[in-house]
Amino acid sequence: MRAVVPLKFGLKFAFVVALTAGLAWVGLASGRGAGHVPAIWWANSALVSALLLDRRRRWPQLLAAGYLGNAAGHLLIHDPLWAVLLLSAIDTGETAIAVYGVGSAIQGRADLAQQKQLLRFVAIAVLLAPLVASLVAGVVLHLALRSAFTVPLFWFPASALGMSVVVPLVLGLARRETRELFQPGHALNTLLYLLMIAVATIAIFSTSDFPWLFLIFPPLLFLVVRLGLSGGMLGCCVVAAVGTRFTISARGGPLGQLVDPSLENRILILQLFLATAVLSVSVVAIVLAELKRAHAEAGLSEERYRQLASSMEELAAVDALTGVANRRQFDHMIQKEWHRAYRHRSPLTLLLIDVDRFKAFNDLYGHLEGDSCLRSVARIAAEISRRSSDTVARYGGEEFAVILPGTHAEGAQQTAERLRKAILDLEMAHGGSSHGVVTVSVGCATVVPRDGAHVNEIIAAADAALYAAKAAGRNCVRAAD
Repeated sequence: MRAVVPLKFGLKFAFVVALTAGLAWVGLASGRGAGHVPAIWWANSALVSALLLDRRRRWPQLLAAGYLGNAAGHLLIHDPLWAVLLLSAIDTGETAIAVYGVGSAIQGRADLAQQKQLLRFVAIAVLLAPLVASLVAGVVLHLALRSAFTVPLFWFPASALGMSVVVPLVLGLARRETRELFQPGHALNTLLYLLMIAVATIAIFSTSDFPWLFLIFPPLLFLVVRLGLSGGMLGCCVVAAVGTRFTISARGGPLGQLVDPSLENRILILQLFLATAVLSVSVVAIVLAELKRAHAEAGLSEERYRQLASSMEELAAVDALTGVANRRQFDHMIQKEWHRAYRHRSPLTLLLIDVDRFKAFNDLYGHLEGDSCLRSVARIAAEISRRSSDTVARYGGEEFAVILPGTHAEGAQQTAERLRKAILDLEMAHGGSSHGVVTVSVGCATVVPRDGAHVNEIIAAADAALYAAKAAGRNCVRAAD
């Protein structure tokens, strides 16, 4: 296992060297004739991305790999040795400022979709690091070659553009929503959109009659709307690659209409154009992301509100002591079942249950035991009434009610008798009762609602039956006529 880790890192080290060398050579070759300063400097931004994605944060070693890659890129275009060493050191220093400035404040993987990380990235990686590197490069080249102090004007935009385009794109590929752009079902659309951008860019940069550069913005913004920030940055990379190729290859195209169409001026205008494109894409993407996030949060808040309202409604319908329905819910359900029974001409049964001599039970054993007794009665009633359509409710004090839709008189009396016997079998001691244990009296009423009848009729009938059960000596069931 120990040998596997160094091998993996060795491969990664070699990959970073090769990647940086290749991108440095592409940048220097594309800027040939303009002091080897390209429109976009890809090497440093790719190196920053590789370092920020390294979970073990082996930044010193990977910076060394980046230095070797930059040096190899300069050697490939036959730069003098002093330029190879110094310019590669400046590029590596720019990368170090960006990585340590951004990465030191991030725990875990970098995610530029977060506002704080994005602002820190723009301030340090896009602005500060390229600015410091460009100023140092300007001083070094002036001392070595007596070059003008205009070098930073070309160095800074190239590095800043690379940072602002490549790093968000590469880091975005580590996120699920960006990887989905290239998964089956999405890859074809993504490639077609990028092809559209490439064709539009080629058409614009191959025409020299009129500066049509502004026409690239509509397809770029369309790309952002369809594919998000990462898609927009991919489009900017396509525009940058095609635009750079046309800009350095000939004096034609929209940038050939400048008063001074030198390569340096064309590259500078191209950089300003690309910076505007990147800024436009970023602003639109951020606004769309904020709208999407606000919409998601609103949906989440609405769902939470519904859950809270449902919970409050459930709490408002439940008796806190016994856990069965409360009187308010009973009133609602008896009305509902009454109207249902009227529509279907079906029977409706109501049981009213009273705990016999409950006041004496409370006086003898205390209110805590009284509460426990009521909970036991409610539990037995709920166990006896198992159908989902049945409702068990605390009617008031020591009285309970059971609503049994679609139950005929005979079945209702059988249910009431099972309930009475189940409570008797609990054998809860009751010294204030002639039976010696807790018992209940049950009044039972069954009605098929008719025209002009009122729900109070079934309640009054069940109450009369309950009174008859008490008069008969309690611990019994009586049914209304």
